Amino acid sequence: MSKRSWSVANAAQGLLDMNSGSRSATNATSMSPPQIHLQQDSPNGPQISRKVKACAACRKQKIKCLMDNNGEPPCRRCIERGLSCVLNKSLQTLISERSQWKDDMHRDISNMHGAVQDILKRLSMPALQPLKAPSAAEDPQETSPYDDTVVEKVEDVGPSCDNSPKLPPQTESLQNVPIESLYQITRLRSLRAENSGDESKADEGSDVVSKGIVSLEDAQRLTTLYLQRLDHYAYSIANKFKDLQSIRRRSVALTNAILTVAALHDPNSNQLFGPCCREFKRVLAESMFVRRIDREDLRAMCIGSYWLSDMSYTLSGHAIRRAMAINLSSNYYRVLNDGSEDAADCLRLWYMLYICDQHLSILYGRPTTIRIDDPSLQGWERYLEVRVAVEQDRRTASQVALMVIMGTIREFFDRHSRDTQTLPQNLTEHINSFDRQIDRWVETWYQHLKRRDDIGDWPSKGVLLHSNLARLHLHSHIFRGLSTAPIPPYFRPSASSAVSAANTIVEVLLSDPDMRSGLVGMPHYLHTMIAFACGFLLQMTTKYDGDLVQRQHVHDLINRLVAQLRQMPTGKFHLVRFMAEGLEKMVEASMRTPTQPAAQLFNGGFQYMNEQHYRDPAAVAQMDMMGGGAGGTGAGQHNDYGGGNDGFMIPDFGLSNSFLPFEDPVFRTSDFGYL
Repeated sequence: MSKRSWSVANAAQGLLDMNSGSRSATNATSMSPPQIHLQQDSPNGPQISRKVKACAACRKQKIKCLMDNNGEPPCRRCIERGLSCVLNKSLQTLISERSQWKDDMHRDISNMHGAVQDILKRLSMPALQPLKAPSAAEDPQETSPYDDTVVEKVEDVGPSCDNSPKLPPQTESLQNVPIESLYQITRLRSLRAENSGDESKADEGSDVVSKGIVSLEDAQRLTTLYLQRLDHYAYSIANKFKDLQSIRRRSVALTNAILTVAALHDPNSNQLFGPCCREFKRVLAESMFVRRIDREDLRAMCIGSYWLSDMSYTLSGHAIRRAMAINLSSNYYRVLNDGSEDAADCLRLWYMLYICDQHLSILYGRPTTIRIDDPSLQGWERYLEVRVAVEQDRRTASQVALMVIMGTIREFFDRHSRDTQTLPQNLTEHINSFDRQIDRWVETWYQHLKRRDDIGDWPSKGVLLHSNLARLHLHSHIFRGLSTAPIPPYFRPSASSAVSAANTIVEVLLSDPDMRSGLVGMPHYLHTMIAFACGFLLQMTTKYDGDLVQRQHVHDLINRLVAQLRQMPTGKFHLVRFMAEGLEKMVEASMRTPTQPAAQLFNGGFQYMNEQHYRDPAAVAQMDMMGGGAGGTGAGQHNDYGGGNDGFMIPDFGLSNSFLPFEDPVFRTSDFGYL
């Protein structure tokens, strides 16, 4: 049996003396520290009652073992005698060291597992299964009591501050904006916007492919559909990407956005649209409070706002605010000064955001977020002169130029009239001036936009479609506040122009193959404006039948469009499906509604208009330019198409027509099947 150490022996002797009363309370108190120390050695693990401090040779001779190297062998005696100095460890020490080794291994494996997970996430590959063994940092029962390296991680819920030294007052100039002064005082990072959105941030989470929601084969098919067809209708906003893999490497949000939009248009991907859309919303929701915005996230929000009608208003507003935070519009000057490709890409995003902003302003009748007098918008002509400008930039600039005109129209009428007030006569010249601006816009761009193999003559023919939509938007304002009152003589030309524009819009969609094909691919703004044109014509039949419109002609025209919409190869959640069903119900309601004689609605002297009104020379000339021959389309022609539609509740098309003088219940917008 080995000899006990002097400290333990003395402690035991002290306890015996206390029990026998031979020692004083002072001596007993002096023995208490070793006892307390022994009790606190290991509260969660096995207590080490004795610690081996003598080597095997000294223990065998039962002599004191003196070790100079912090209690580590060899001891003095073994050094002097040249003996092998071995320090045998007790069982408790072995258990303690093994527990420490196990904790270290747990932490090392957890670190490697986390590193591999991060690599897989960056490569957009499936994640590993969670570790089955709990790590030492996660399981307090497995943590060694001797491990001083484990530090509890506490979440910092307070605002973060910059630790950079504050500049002395004499070196600081007067701040241009008040928030900068507050930042200088508090150094709160949240008060400062990011300087740039050029660099990509690490994607958090996985896209729909990594999660197994969409198979790789389906994802590649949908990406091809988007890049080779749909993207051209959005001015090639994503043409920098060539395949699915390049998109997945850059952004989860962009991947989900492209797959969602493609699934919406693909008739064979109805089951994928819902899951993709939910994931797209989830990723965007998680990025709402992330300070740094990535350029590809802005691109994803542009794509969503352009095609997804149920979230377009929210996405556009959020994207514009984030773009303003990083001063995205300043890339206009970078392009002019440096001709940078990178700056040109940022400027294209800014123009796209402006287009979406104006589209939604027109559809909802709400103010825009981006000011029309922004230098980058007024100076689009200078941008086209730089070397980095390509054909897609011409198409983008054409739309920017038109949106500037339409934005000016909206602001003008907002200042000079209300929905319940009739327009004064002195606005006639302003309306004619706006109409001439639209004419000049058509003359400028119709011949300059070239044919494309992927979308045909859509760029140039789209100019004519947009011009008619703009005219309808402009001239329909004269119906504000009229209710059942007759149209004033000085607004008669505008009323006729509005009806002619609406009629031309529908006829070119029926007669021109490029326009028909574009129904699957065009943004939801155009679908909404087409629905507005149809609703406008149908509403005209209840008040102005036999004068401005021919009731039977309008019904035949809309019925043919309904058949055409049902024929379009697209997903069941696409707007054209709901438009077909809603327009059909509106035509049926219009047929059941009695009309008022046109003579009761006008001051005397107006001549009734006949079918020749629909052969308006301007409308016929435009359709001849498009090569469709729609000018000779008879009112009695009708094509029978099959088709079906699944009910699905979607948000408002923006067809309130609040400025039109019609209150008939037969034209409830609920006929379109939306909330």
